[in-house]
Amino acid sequence: MGGVDKASLVHGGATLLQHTVDAVAGARRIVVVGDRPPVEGLLHAVEDPVGSGPASAVGAGLSALGEPADLVAVLACDVPEVAAAFALVRAAGGPAIAVDAEGREQYLLAVYPGAELLARTRCDLQGGSMRRLVDGIALRQVRVEAHDVDVPADAERFGIEL
Repeated sequence: MGGVDKASLVHGGATLLQHTVDAVAGARRIVVVGDRPPVEGLLHAVEDPVGSGPASAVGAGLSALGEPADLVAVLACDVPEVAAAFALVRAAGGPAIAVDAEGREQYLLAVYPGAELLARTRCDLQGGSMRRLVDGIALRQVRVEAHDVDVPADAERFGIEL
């Protein structure tokens, strides 16, 4: 979207980042990954190099956690209705991944086994795909209605001003 900081877009009176943080409010530790100012009270990490992709960002987030929990939620911050979608994924009660209406797995709307995901991030992730990173991890698929904001028309559909 032309360099727009999607995390800062406002939907329903809160930024998309705040909606994402609220979706995992019960977590013991929350890491926000990205080249942005840290959020007070939350851990912060930046992928190296900046913009090297979601797999690299997941690796940076896990590194910031140190020892990951048994289960680790991984959420993108460009889904306006992330709380409802993540509630369905979390209700699966273990490792699970959101699947959209077209049957596509949403790698950034999932709960992964922490130790297994951490072990997989101990390699060069720059430019690596999330699909390759999580391939072979046993995940329950959970059908969700979740749409991200990738283009201006998506923002318009959610009433988000650019």
